[in-house]
Amino acid sequence: MYQNFNIKMNKRIILSSLANIADNFENSHEILLANEINFLMTKLAEKEQDCPDATQDIELNLKNRQKAINEQGYGPADPSQPNDKFWKKKMEMWKVDELSEVKNMLCGNCAAFDITTKTLSCIEKGIGEESTETINAGKLGYCKFLKFKCAAKRTCDAWVTGGPITDKKDKK
Repeated sequence: MYQNFNIKMNKRIILSSLANIADNFENSHEILLANEINFLMTKLAEKEQDCPDATQDIELNLKNRQKAINEQGYGPADPSQPNDKFWKKKMEMWKVDELSEVKNMLCGNCAAFDITTKTLSCIEKGIGEESTETINAGKLGYCKFLKFKCAAKRTCDAWVTGGPITDKKDKK
């Protein structure tokens, strides 16, 4: 029991230290480095649970998605449109020179985009009937950073290279 307490305390200290480092990177406009650290923090803080709350509670999911829109620039609203203004803003933020490059920095290839069988089952369970059509139409997954169901063809300021999370990657 004493050893378990030390592990939990060390985990809190590490998470707190990582949060401070991420804040420093964010304040110095090193967004991608801050996002990498936030990803590490998410991995450290993860706990095993049946289904993420936002996959089962539409109100919570909508609240978290709206927060992602307001605070993390989640979008574009309609990915099938050119959305030049949206993508140019992302180019400036990420300091990317090519529009084609930034348009490939999507939720669908983000390290926080979870499309494991378990998570997709949770999303299906939360949506109910006709869920497969909805999931496939939106190419839905679950954002482990911002805690909501997100669409693969969108992006946000918290994007991190290295995804998505799949059953194959989950087993590593």
